[in-house]
Amino acid sequence: MHHVADSHLNAYCRFRLALTEDTPTIRPYDEQAWAELPDVAATPITVSLALLEHLHSRWVTLLQHLDEAQWQRTFYHPGNQKTASLDQTLALYAWHGQHHLAHLSLLG
Repeated sequence: MHHVADSHLNAYCRFRLALTEDTPTIRPYDEQAWAELPDVAATPITVSLALLEHLHSRWVTLLQHLDEAQWQRTFYHPGNQKTASLDQTLALYAWHGQHHLAHLSLLG
C-alpha cells in the first residue's frame, strides 16, 4: 500500500505539472529505493490508506473539472522516453490500483 500511495502521489503531481506547463519533463523516481526508505517499515498501512483516500479525493475533484483539451495535455517521461496524455495516464493509474488490489486479495 505504501508503494501505491507513493506512485499515485507522483501521478497526481504529474497531472498538475501537465496542466500548468507545456509538455513538462517529469522526474522519474526509483520505486525500489523509495520502498527501502525507513518510513515504509515504520509507518502503519492505515496511514498510506488514509493518504490514498484523501489524495484520490483531491485528484477526482481535479479530474471532474477538466475539459476535453486538458485531457489531451501531455508530459514527457524520460525513463521510458515517451510522451503521455492525461487521459492515457489516468487509464494506467486506474489499472495500477486494481493490479495491486488483486495482489492483496491473494493474501487473504
